[in-house]
Amino acid sequence: MIRILAFSCFLVISTLVCSAQIRVIGRVTDSQSGKPLAKVIVSARDKDNKTKSFVQTKADGTYMLTATSNPATLHFSIIGYKKKTIPFVSGQTEYHVTLVQSAIELREVKIKSQKIRQRGDTLVYSVASFAKDGDRSIGDVLKKMPGIQVAEDGKVSYNGMPINKFYIEGKDLLQGKYGLATKGVEHKDVSSVEVMTNHQPVKALKNLSESEQAAINLKLKDGSKSHLITTINAALGTPELWNGNLTTMMFNKQWQMISTYKTNNTGEDLQRDIREHIDILDRKSQTYSETDYLALPAGKQSELEQQRTLFNKTHLLSTNWIFGIGRDATLDAQVSYLTDRQHHEYESKTEYFQSAGSRMIEDRLHSMAGIERLAAKMTIEVNRDSDYLNNVLRTDLGWDGGDVLTGGTYDATQHLYLPRHQLSNSLEYIHRKGKNALTVNSQNQWTWLPQYTLVVREGANYRQALRRHAFYSDEHVNYDLGVGAFVVAMEGGINYLDRSLNDDRSRRYQAYLTPTLKYPHRHFNFTLRLPLSYYHYDFGDSKRDDLNYGSSLGVSYRGIQNLSLSLTGGISQNPYNISNHFGGQLMTNYRTMTRGTTEYGTATGKSVALSAFYQNSSNGVFGFLTATRMWNKNPFVSIQSFDGDWLINGLMLCPNHSSSWLVNGNIETMLPFMGGMFKLYVNWLQHDREMFTGEVLTAYRNNLLSLDAIINGTLFKKLNWKYELEYGNSRLRMGNEAANSLQSFEHSFSLYYSPVKKLLLSFVGEYYHNEIVRHQYTDHLLLDAKAIWKLRSNFELTFTLKNMLNVDHYAYTTYTQLMKYSLSQPIRGRELLVSIYFRP
Repeated sequence: MIRILAFSCFLVISTLVCSAQIRVIGRVTDSQSGKPLAKVIVSARDKDNKTKSFVQTKADGTYMLTATSNPATLHFSIIGYKKKTIPFVSGQTEYHVTLVQSAIELREVKIKSQKIRQRGDTLVYSVASFAKDGDRSIGDVLKKMPGIQVAEDGKVSYNGMPINKFYIEGKDLLQGKYGLATKGVEHKDVSSVEVMTNHQPVKALKNLSESEQAAINLKLKDGSKSHLITTINAALGTPELWNGNLTTMMFNKQWQMISTYKTNNTGEDLQRDIREHIDILDRKSQTYSETDYLALPAGKQSELEQQRTLFNKTHLLSTNWIFGIGRDATLDAQVSYLTDRQHHEYESKTEYFQSAGSRMIEDRLHSMAGIERLAAKMTIEVNRDSDYLNNVLRTDLGWDGGDVLTGGTYDATQHLYLPRHQLSNSLEYIHRKGKNALTVNSQNQWTWLPQYTLVVREGANYRQALRRHAFYSDEHVNYDLGVGAFVVAMEGGINYLDRSLNDDRSRRYQAYLTPTLKYPHRHFNFTLRLPLSYYHYDFGDSKRDDLNYGSSLGVSYRGIQNLSLSLTGGISQNPYNISNHFGGQLMTNYRTMTRGTTEYGTATGKSVALSAFYQNSSNGVFGFLTATRMWNKNPFVSIQSFDGDWLINGLMLCPNHSSSWLVNGNIETMLPFMGGMFKLYVNWLQHDREMFTGEVLTAYRNNLLSLDAIINGTLFKKLNWKYELEYGNSRLRMGNEAANSLQSFEHSFSLYYSPVKKLLLSFVGEYYHNEIVRHQYTDHLLLDAKAIWKLRSNFELTFTLKNMLNVDHYAYTTYTQLMKYSLSQPIRGRELLVSIYFRP
């Protein structure tokens, strides 16, 4: 009886409560576009304006609000829109509301967002926290993020090590062509950049095969997804300049696309946009490449920005697509076509140090180079926890060539035709079961290079024709077996190379086996590799057999917070390079012959490498330091001699030793007190080698040192600045003689100032102080200015003045191998460009 009475009371109370509740539904939309508004706060308020209940609208703008009694008003609010209050009408249950956009000014409110957040092994960089006035592409912002390095050729590294993937919303659209994203995707479309450290892109190998490389993923803003994004840049200038860029892109869950057409004659090298940066540690990415015997002479790369010295007429058409075709399966297709006409002009002096004295070669060179490339690539990938399939079919066609007119030591002309055609297919399949994984890999590549050069010198004609074909194949199997804490991997396969050079045919057969043992213990990881290879060489008139072996042991330690250490050492025996196997000499250009050899020999080497990586994301401090020491015993020695007026390069059989040091590192830290950061890069190389000069074997040492310090910040909230100092030193010592050295300095600065909201002014300066001969320097000051007028949020007008002082040449000198090289080259003069930017 008591239970029945209690239950009856509960029903009565529940009925009274439910009868007192008021349920209101509706939809909130934008007053101009009519689009639904999500996350609008809808609140029921009493006559004293106190909130009794509230709710947020859903993605489609709908809401359902419940109140315990009749409210006096309904209140609607969201940042970026005017608040709205409407009276509640008794008996009415539906309220559909439109909100009007408004500018919100926050006064005396400081909002702090964490620039870098760490989520497990992933670092999340807030793009808005690093973007500055003057930045447009995501590449501009990546350069300001500590720990991330973006090279001029588009290569992206994290803490000194190249990344293995560049994703956009988790998809590998560009397949290594990072430049299309770093230059094409605007930073305002990206909410955050994710750096996934120790990223293993193959799901079937996770927790079985670790990776020391990182991957980058661009997380887009919601408003930049699932609709077509188009940007148009068009510029005209004087003298007779143009620069155009039409880019379209789309990113949604099922497919992605970036397509672009670019053209310019302003010195912008578009080959960098489509350059593919392969994963250096991924075996299937390491394909065979034929040696280039024929080449036009070109100046050594200087510290000067390439855009100041490149005289070009370039067109690039590129389209890149990726489609989801099933569960964890994608189809990626890429096509690019590039044509470029480049004009080069320079004066150079090259002093070759010989046993009988120095030999000076002077060049006054004018060349016109033509570049034409067509590339297509299709990738099918299935990436699941138990199975992985990746097949890449690609073709690369090139028709390069050019003409040279030179004076000085040589009065000569040269015509060069360098077609290069390649077709390849790479297949990889992995099956995972428990702690065991089986990998099958097949690579096949065909290369055809029908090339020739024609030289006219001192009234005589010289022609060098090369008919080259090559077929390369690598088939191997790898089995990973987990035994307790150990992982035992056994890789074995066969490799075949068949190449012809005119009437000479060489074939190389390889059978190899590489057992690997991996053992993690607490904070340590040990890796032991014992490669063994059998080679058979068939040169037609002779045959050789060889057995190569090696070993390497590596240990890494991660027991200290924010710090990881690694030490690797090994011995190796390198295979014979059959590209050097030919008799006689080949004419490379109007002044150089390349001598081949029919002798046989293999090199052995030893190396030790120590690396340290530091990462403190909470304080924004990153750094790395690597030091590598190498010793080599070589069967061949390089030749640098003269036969009359011809320079002879090549190899001859003469056992010799060489050794090297390689040290590089950097430190990067954020400077919150000045709204900027500081970076310091260090690179030092030392090579001890021997070279046959004339009739004498000459020992020499080359040293190269480069330091690069960068600091930037913000003043008065409207002035962004950056200062960079680069120092370079090249040194050469021959035998026991005193060393000769030359140094160079570069100071560069940039200022970005926005006096009013719609106007941005920038000023850039570069000052070069180069040592031409000992204690004698040449100085160059280059100044640029730019004004950007933001007429609308999607329309800009830009005025650019390059090389304001109209400096007409640049000069420098450096030591390399057994030579001193001095160059004076023209640079692009004063240029005025007027450009528009439009994003529909």
